[in-house]
Amino acid sequence: MAEQLINEQPELGPGLRMIRRRRWFLWALIIAYVPAIWLSLELTGSDMVTGGVFAVWLIFVCIAIVLGALAKCPRCGNYFHVHGLTLLYLRKCLHCQLHVSADKHK
Repeated sequence: MAEQLINEQPELGPGLRMIRRRRWFLWALIIAYVPAIWLSLELTGSDMVTGGVFAVWLIFVCIAIVLGALAKCPRCGNYFHVHGLTLLYLRKCLHCQLHVSADKHK
């Protein structure tokens, strides 16, 4: 069993790194929302410009959600965060329960 796990680790690494990157991108966009809107209002004082900042932010969030949803699990090949019509950004694959940081554990 240990040999199988050791042989499996190099294959999981790149896939899990990609999933983690996509998750961090989504979280960074969510966290950046309030400062971006606040800065836009402070610097311009315009609701139109702030609306434009919101529209650009929303487009990036939609892209990040789609990229996260389409990330495939390196172990089972199914979508990591999607099971049926359910999109859940959990830390484990919804199909094979592979943890998002399984390649970091020894």
